[in-house]
Amino acid sequence: MLFVKRLITSIVLFVVLLVTFFIGTLAIMGGVAGARAAKKANATDFQTGYEAGQVAGQELGRKYGRVILLGSFGAAAVASLGLSFGGVLPWCRRKPTEAPPLPPG
Repeated sequence: MLFVKRLITSIVLFVVLLVTFFIGTLAIMGGVAGARAAKKANATDFQTGYEAGQVAGQELGRKYGRVILLGSFGAAAVASLGLSFGGVLPWCRRKPTEAPPLPPG
């Protein structure tokens, strides 16, 4: 029963962590690429900076999207298995066994 709990927990954690890692990494990298592109384009107002950043973010997603997805798969798999089978979560821990009774005397 404990193995089934850990397996179900690892599957649910894998999906949640995959989405979190993938979207988070794309957002951070896209923001950095967009800021660099806006700076390089010498954007003087919001609209021109936004357009330059949007194009740079889309190019980054097309170019590195698959690599980021594979990295997110690997990181989510390792993290979910480690959290589930490592006993970090309370419902994935083994119940402590009782110590044998002490001999009289």
